[in-house]
Amino acid sequence: MSTRAFWPGGNTPSAPERPTATVLWDYQNCIPLVRIPSWDKPVTLITPVVVPPAGNDPADNRDPFEIFGQSLTSRDIPLRHVPYTKNQGITGVHVAFIRRSKVVIFVISHLDGPGFPLQLGFAELVAQICESRPLIILACCPVAGHNIPNAYFRTLVHVAGYANPELLIAANLCLDGGAGFTAPYANMSIQNMPNQLLDAESAWPVLPWVAERDLLETCALWQECLPYPFHLNPATLESLLKRDGYALHYVVRDPVHGSLVGFCAAFATFADSFDVALVGSIAAVIVQTAYRGRGIGSLLYNAAISRLQSVRGVRRLHLGSTFPRLLCGVPVDMGYVDQWFERRGWPVSTQGHQGQGGLVADWILRFLDLPSMTVYSTGLGFRQCVDGDAEQVLSVEHRQPATSTHSHGWYDLYAQTLRQGYIGDVIVAYENDTIVATAIIYTPGAQSPAAVDIPWPATLSSSIGGATCICIKGESKLFSPPLYYASCYIDTYPLAALFHC
Repeated sequence: MSTRAFWPGGNTPSAPERPTATVLWDYQNCIPLVRIPSWDKPVTLITPVVVPPAGNDPADNRDPFEIFGQSLTSRDIPLRHVPYTKNQGITGVHVAFIRRSKVVIFVISHLDGPGFPLQLGFAELVAQICESRPLIILACCPVAGHNIPNAYFRTLVHVAGYANPELLIAANLCLDGGAGFTAPYANMSIQNMPNQLLDAESAWPVLPWVAERDLLETCALWQECLPYPFHLNPATLESLLKRDGYALHYVVRDPVHGSLVGFCAAFATFADSFDVALVGSIAAVIVQTAYRGRGIGSLLYNAAISRLQSVRGVRRLHLGSTFPRLLCGVPVDMGYVDQWFERRGWPVSTQGHQGQGGLVADWILRFLDLPSMTVYSTGLGFRQCVDGDAEQVLSVEHRQPATSTHSHGWYDLYAQTLRQGYIGDVIVAYENDTIVATAIIYTPGAQSPAAVDIPWPATLSSSIGGATCICIKGESKLFSPPLYYASCYIDTYPLAALFHC
């Protein structure tokens, strides 16, 4: 192996000093490690390949970080030690170990000098692979003056170097808390925090949303900030937010008290049948009233936008979400928020221009109030979808929606509805043997994809269902507008209807 694959040895103080280790922040509450409820999966320790520091015994030819791992295993914690090099970085081997891990500990030995930012970049990649797994960053080098992002690294442990005594102290800190343990800002005033933590991002650290930790406080914040008609219970909110692979949510917590004070919901949704075409949605940005005007909303918004822009395949950004239907956009009762989004380039107040915003209304129509319908084509009929229709239905949804020149991710909802066995919830309009229009219906209490993705009918009444994703093939002239939402299924279900068009 070329010596260029190694990082150089660390510095050791000339005068013998008692090493100390400090938890700079721990927003995952995973230190000490005894807080982890069970060890059904191992810890993966990922360490750089380095030249041993000058303070170690020259006759000791072990990996410098082996002593750290041995200290953890002495407490019956299962551990897998996987080194990484400058040349190869994080490989598929690391990914495989991470995905079988309970906790990941990533060690950084250098942050200064040519090529050393590589370690921070490798750490960011590991953070993405970890997803919801706890990730502990052990920085064995000076961190002052370096922007270590809290959004990626939710637990940061610092020790001056990686000589054996320093790693033993760091291991003791991770296991027991120890004398050097400092909870994240809990016992530290803002004035006494290290200077490198006093920038805006560190003062209000932006963290990925974790349902198990954040759900109840998010629901309380949601109910505080949104008008009453938009209130949701924790179970419903969780079903909308907890979308593996789709959700990119962030939170901000008070650095002193630890309470959740800001939340941003964002999604990446498939726009059509091509896996590379995605729509990025900023579904909500809310901040507790007492904490507004401090830049928290901007930090959350910027974190979500930056994340969406880095996701491969995101072709456009959307204010509000379509599916799951958290909010279509800014509620009318919160018009004061419009200017905030307009300053960030969103034409919230623009009306009548496709793709540039406008009012969205959900219509309620009782069956007794239905107007008479007229079918203008003698060959036109309506029925529930059957297995043989699936290919035609998806080909209709593969085009842009009839109500917009831009895709809103309707294809994905159709695909999920068919795949999960709710094919009868798709209504088709046909002429001869050709399907010319489609819609999805949902009924009270159902667990179909559409019923789960659109929570608002159930907040009004348990007897309200509806139709959504109405799509017309090509430039069809077969329909009058009222027909879009009624004749498809009105005689099938005896309930009032909430229509999303």
